[in-house]
Amino acid sequence: MGAIWRIFITDWKNILKVPLVILLIGALTVLPSAYAWINIKSMWDPYGKTSGIKVAVANEDEGGEVQGKKMNVGKEIVENLKENKKLGWVFVNRSKAQDGVKQGNYYAYLIIPKDFSKKLASILEITPKKPEILFGVNEKINAVAPKIAASGASSVTNQISQAFVKTVGDAIFSGFYKAGIELEKALPSIHNMENQIFELEKALPQIEAMGKKAIELEAKLPEIREKGQKIIELEQRIPDLNQAGQSILKVEANLPIVEKAGDKILALQTRLGEIDRINEIVIQAGSHLTEIETNINQAIEDSKLTDAQQGTSDNQAELSHLRDELASIHDSIKHSRTELEQRVSEGERMINSSVLFFKNDLPVIEKKIHQAADFVRNDLPTVENDIKKAANLVRTKLPDLEKAVHKAADLARNDLPGFEEQIRTTADKLRRLKGSVDVNELIQFLKHDPQAESNFLASPVLLKTERIFPIPNYGSAMTPFYTMLALWVGATFLIASLRVDIEDSHPYKSYQIYFGRMLTFLIIGLVQALIVSLGDLFIIHTYAVDKLYFVLLSILIGIVFVIITFTLCSVFGTLGKGLAIILLVLQISSSGATFPVSTTSTFFQMINPFMPFTYAVSLLREPVGGMVADVVIRDISFLLGFVAFSFLLGLFLKKPLSKRIQKTSELARASKIIQ
Repeated sequence: MGAIWRIFITDWKNILKVPLVILLIGALTVLPSAYAWINIKSMWDPYGKTSGIKVAVANEDEGGEVQGKKMNVGKEIVENLKENKKLGWVFVNRSKAQDGVKQGNYYAYLIIPKDFSKKLASILEITPKKPEILFGVNEKINAVAPKIAASGASSVTNQISQAFVKTVGDAIFSGFYKAGIELEKALPSIHNMENQIFELEKALPQIEAMGKKAIELEAKLPEIREKGQKIIELEQRIPDLNQAGQSILKVEANLPIVEKAGDKILALQTRLGEIDRINEIVIQAGSHLTEIETNINQAIEDSKLTDAQQGTSDNQAELSHLRDELASIHDSIKHSRTELEQRVSEGERMINSSVLFFKNDLPVIEKKIHQAADFVRNDLPTVENDIKKAANLVRTKLPDLEKAVHKAADLARNDLPGFEEQIRTTADKLRRLKGSVDVNELIQFLKHDPQAESNFLASPVLLKTERIFPIPNYGSAMTPFYTMLALWVGATFLIASLRVDIEDSHPYKSYQIYFGRMLTFLIIGLVQALIVSLGDLFIIHTYAVDKLYFVLLSILIGIVFVIITFTLCSVFGTLGKGLAIILLVLQISSSGATFPVSTTSTFFQMINPFMPFTYAVSLLREPVGGMVADVVIRDISFLLGFVAFSFLLGLFLKKPLSKRIQKTSELARASKIIQ
């Protein structure tokens, strides 16, 4: 340790002996600071001075008309841009705008074409056309200015869109408001329509049944047609009906005669006993004849005896003849009696049957005859007239009826199923709609203030920005990068301007030389970090939340950078100086100090975690924007890791490589070009 300290003391004694060296070291401590301060100050507020970026504007809009109202959006754009100081708007014609951009007089141009307003107004047409603003930019003049000009052009289009949306919104929401009023008036009708649809849905089974009946009726049309022909035939028989009616009237007129006949039959029934008496008389007559015959036969026998005794037969012959005649009469009476009995019996039956008819059936028949006669007198003319009408209906209307039935049947077969499905679907939709949408709420929504709604539509989202770690200006935001870059440049100046080895190295070991001379570099690097950080804060007045930590962390980063660059030069000689420059170039792109590393190529994203700048710029951002302990600890840990790696590199490679590096340096100096 004593040897290391002696080397350090000797270095500063030698420095203090030579004023020119003191001046050089002073320049080395201040020069990196100037680099940082100049760059930070030059871009202190670049986006606050964009009014110097000239953009040409050419308005050719001829205007348009919306619902009878004339408008010229291009003219309104120009008027608004005259009040806009974000860019240097210059109002010229098309040719001057285009030529000026080509010649570099303007960074960009905006050309509003003739049909701009007309195309905007086409939103109310069936096929609206989007209007265009021609934007041209000269990208070779500057890398950033075209982006700013493009941002300004986008702002213009956004303002146009916002104003247009507000205008259209006013029209739309005014229409909504009117629709809400009309809907509120029509609400009873709407409810009535809903109820009718639901009632129609309930009646679908009946409608379906009617459809089936229409089809059945169509099948019966031939039968109906046949019956219709019978009605026509019946019309032709109306004269016969009249004749029959007259007959009924005649029958009714003869009913008194029939009644008299009935009275006679009833009287005849009372004399049936007398008829039976005749039969008895005939029977008695027969009995008397039998008795007479017996007496005659006895007389004949007696006469035979008398004649035998007297020898005569005249009486006997007369008796025999009388007997024969009586026998013939007796037979005739018997035969007549039998026939008489049959006729009497049949007559009794007929009389009794007629009596029953006149007593029981004749009153009913008379009643029916009177009813029929009343029908003939009162109703038959009407019936005949109805028959004539029905016949005329059959002749004239039945064809139309058949056509209507066919149509109804076709409707039932072909259209009714689809109609039923539509009714059911509509009813289901209405039920779902009633369950999901309250018409009263819809009316209240439609009746919202059109002006307020259009304002909301034009700017539906208000961006409420919460600045987590606010930094007031762009220069302060870039301070960590330029401060870190100045510290690396300062460390690189040191290894380029001062020797990393000592002349008389024989009494010392390689690690003693390494650490002894490093202490001198660290002191100068510390002063560099102190000057640049304090100058940032108090000379150019950059913003920092924690100034003390900004200074302390800047010193830490300066020490780390000095150790890394010193080690590279100490171990690798002149080659190490080149490595320090290469690391500087690689780290600017891979550290994410200017643009997010995610926007760089894959190579730079891959080496990002292995670069000291990655953690140095992140560490310096903490005191500028706001300290987060976890981030500070992580970044310091990685930076100390680079220090440890540098120490290992110096301790283990300096001695083995020193002779080879020395020979390489001698060869380089022999060229009389490289120091």
